[in-house]
Amino acid sequence: MKLRNLLLILVFAITASQSELYAQFTCEGSACSFLPTPLTEAGNGTLRKFEKEYLNEVLKTNLEAGFLANIGASNIGTGMVRRVQFGVSASAAGYKKDDIQIQDNYIKFPKLPNVGGAVIPSFHLDFNPGWLFGTSEGGYIRRMGIFLHGMNVAVSEDQIQSASNNKNYEGRIAVRSYGGMIRYQLLEKEGFLMNLITWNGINVGVGHHVMEQNMSLSYLEGKAAQIEFQGVKGKWGGDTNFQFNTKVQTTNVDLRTGLGLFWIANVIVGGGYSWNSGSNSANLSRRGPFLINTNESQPLELPREYQSAVNKELLAQNPNATLGFRASSESNSKRGIGYGIVGLEFDLYLLKVIAEGLYGGKDLYSANLGIKLAF
Repeated sequence: MKLRNLLLILVFAITASQSELYAQFTCEGSACSFLPTPLTEAGNGTLRKFEKEYLNEVLKTNLEAGFLANIGASNIGTGMVRRVQFGVSASAAGYKKDDIQIQDNYIKFPKLPNVGGAVIPSFHLDFNPGWLFGTSEGGYIRRMGIFLHGMNVAVSEDQIQSASNNKNYEGRIAVRSYGGMIRYQLLEKEGFLMNLITWNGINVGVGHHVMEQNMSLSYLEGKAAQIEFQGVKGKWGGDTNFQFNTKVQTTNVDLRTGLGLFWIANVIVGGGYSWNSGSNSANLSRRGPFLINTNESQPLELPREYQSAVNKELLAQNPNATLGFRASSESNSKRGIGYGIVGLEFDLYLLKVIAEGLYGGKDLYSANLGIKLAF
């Protein structure tokens, strides 16, 4: 069978108002001649589908998860600060959609996940400017609260493997965030039943938050994946590599109220609106041995330990090649998101425990949990 190096090379570039994609297929080896010759001509359409239906969707999903995680990073609680507070928190958001299957008349990819997520850890400094400047109790400046947060943290490969319970992941995640809110107690608290129950009044605030995330992950495939080119079935080995970078900025306003119970617990409800902008980029690549299944009764699984040095006798029985694919996309987004808030704040003298959940629409959720020392 005639060898053809770089028989199947396609370079596709497209620029649009909101995204940019560069993608390339490469195939080297005898198995390339099994692939349909019109594939190079049809590749533009396939890669457009890959850009529009997968990469762009994944980038959008991650941006929107980052928007909501950004809002929760302040870990506000009731929005009231007596004097000064110090603490730590973590805000996480997830956006899960159905896996995406990309295929046309010439190529069929394995199902690809469409999942977005963001985790923002933070240190906190909250203070009452009225207390800081020594103003009298009951003054308007005493109704104010300033909430600041920020952190620069990296997640190691061992931590990723432990969190996912999967040793097949390699890589690193770095997150940098900062921001703050200014809040005002518009209506004061009202107590009932000897203050066993209180209405917490109305607290309003405006804030601005920034988050940057850089991710580099490789998934070490346990065995080769099934792939089909216009009816030609084969096994494609190699590892899948993914790099992702994002930056989101959020300006938000919200209103909170709720009930206090027994001087300790506070139930929080509220809602708000956010103006969000962000940009991100992703790079996806895979390169490895590609073997045609010539014997359907004995499909070739190609275990991982043979992917880098396949037995020569095995190769002689099955047409083989090295198949590669890489694509990169950049996206920018501006979107307003209305959101609802529910939460609990436990005020245990010097210790505050705050848990909140945010709802940003169908399939878009965020939660944050924080512990603060209040003086």
